[in-house]
Amino acid sequence: MTAVWVALLAPFAAALAALALGRRLPKMVAPIGVAGAGVGFLAACVLAGFDIAGDLGQRGATLAHVPTGGLAFDIAFRVDGLSALVAVLVTGVALAVQIYSIDYLRGDPRYASYSAFVSLFTAAMLVVVTANDLFVLLVGWEVMGICSYFLIGHHWELPEARDGAIKAFLVTRLGDIGFLFGIFALGLGAGTFSIGGVRDAAANGGLTSGTATVATLLLLCGVAGKSAQFPLHVWLPDAMAGPTPISALIHAATMVAAGVFVVARLLPVFQEAPATLAVLAVVAAVTMVGSALCALAENDIKRVLAWSTVSQLAYMLAGLAAGGYTAGVLLLVAHGAFKALLFLCAGALIHAVGSNSMDAMGGLRRTLPVTFVTMTVGLGALAAVPPLSGFFAKDAVLGAISRAAFHGGPLPGWAAWVALVAGFATVALTAAYATRMWLRVFFGTPTGTVPAAPSQPAHTEPHLAEAPALMRRPLVVLAVPAALVGWLALVPGTWARWLGGGGPGIPEPTMVHWTTTLLALVHLVLACALVTWAWRHVERDDPARMLGRSRPLLANGFRMDELIAAYVVRPVWGLARAVVAGDRDVVDFYVRGSGRAARWVGGGLRLLQTGNVSTYLSLLLAGVVLLAVAALGAFA
Repeated sequence: MTAVWVALLAPFAAALAALALGRRLPKMVAPIGVAGAGVGFLAACVLAGFDIAGDLGQRGATLAHVPTGGLAFDIAFRVDGLSALVAVLVTGVALAVQIYSIDYLRGDPRYASYSAFVSLFTAAMLVVVTANDLFVLLVGWEVMGICSYFLIGHHWELPEARDGAIKAFLVTRLGDIGFLFGIFALGLGAGTFSIGGVRDAAANGGLTSGTATVATLLLLCGVAGKSAQFPLHVWLPDAMAGPTPISALIHAATMVAAGVFVVARLLPVFQEAPATLAVLAVVAAVTMVGSALCALAENDIKRVLAWSTVSQLAYMLAGLAAGGYTAGVLLLVAHGAFKALLFLCAGALIHAVGSNSMDAMGGLRRTLPVTFVTMTVGLGALAAVPPLSGFFAKDAVLGAISRAAFHGGPLPGWAAWVALVAGFATVALTAAYATRMWLRVFFGTPTGTVPAAPSQPAHTEPHLAEAPALMRRPLVVLAVPAALVGWLALVPGTWARWLGGGGPGIPEPTMVHWTTTLLALVHLVLACALVTWAWRHVERDDPARMLGRSRPLLANGFRMDELIAAYVVRPVWGLARAVVAGDRDVVDFYVRGSGRAARWVGGGLRLLQTGNVSTYLSLLLAGVVLLAVAALGAFA
């Protein structure tokens, strides 16, 4: 477990050191951030090496037992094949982001806090990955939410950054309410908050179907929030107001990947709840198609990649819902590599052009040759072009879904068919928007000049030249796994052995499924051909014009923000005003009224208290006379 502690503590120590030394020794911040991520990456590679060699197994350690007066929990960690391989992804992307950010944010006055939050973000994701207790996992889960708020709002002087940070924080917190209650339900139902204990309870019948359904549906709220699934997906495109390296970190290795990881880790529990799997498959199907359509209509390269992330995460969740544990995790790792590459390439483009808009780009393949080659690899992997990593990973996911559709399993057959049809549609749509971006950025011509991007550092002037070395080298390094990770699917049993299996009932093999492969390739080729033809012969400036009147609707994310404002925000505001009015006009009326009545009574009595002795004697005499008259009247 020594390597685990090193991987966890190195980025955390780097965060503390960056905050402590940021003002006094600002030149030390960048080396500290890179060193923390680098040491964590080396420790994760050691763990992965043990796993590949077959010497890792499952190792755990408990730091403390926390009695609560009821069901206790432990501060416990464990490492197995899944956590080791995902830890390599997390620390590897974090290292690339720390190196890249040195030049990207050079001269930024808030670089020290930025580097510290990146390190803390990395440590929090590693806590999620290695946690062996649901409450320990929750700690890492929530710390990531806090870090995302500060990093998305790094350029807080810009209203877009402030709004994006608040929106991300509130939407993910909304999902986390259900996640917290899901932890309570799962722990109480299984009699333990240990993740291993919960999985064993699900495998051995110690968890009833009803409890599993309620708990997993609640957990799914948090998963949908973190992994930006419908209807809690609305925060992710607006999070693009943050610095581009942060977009790479969030979209590739942390935050959004956490939801998929939790489903993979607790997949045996989810498989005890077919209703939850059906909900997950349908939500994933709606999300993958809808977000891919939005990406096809979008003009901002970072927002295209953001919608792409939403769609690809839905792919992974659909594969996991269908029982494709090894396939879903393979796509998680492959996506982490090529999506980090794509966002960092986008940062290089923004650095050169000074804008996020594709209207300001075009013909950059000769001006930016390194960016052109590396982004071509990334877009090819995203579009599942063989033999790049995305092709094998997506084929494995589609194979798992088709197996569930044709042969059954925990996922209901109708839900598997919905996911399968959506999966093939998304293959075509992904190829279409990836081809459109590639043509417009590297082969087209600029169609207009637009203002600088919100996430572009204000001190950087646009210039058509390759990015500095520390921004350029991570692109070349990330292009290698983006191209080759998917080849693990061709080695029967290897990937499944490294992951250690997913639990009872989860298919182990990950391999090429020829029927789905051929169908996916047909969709891919037709989509690429259609977009290329439209670009060359119909709408050379932008093939998305073929969407016609539907384009504004798609570019606006199906106007989900407007719908939420109309049917959620306004009713809540109205209810809040009604509560305030009731408190002010009803509750406070009686409180203030009783006080005023007491003052009036006291004022009336005060009139009788004049302090004049003769007045008191006169009143006393008048009272005696009245009593005498009353007595005489009674006797009479």
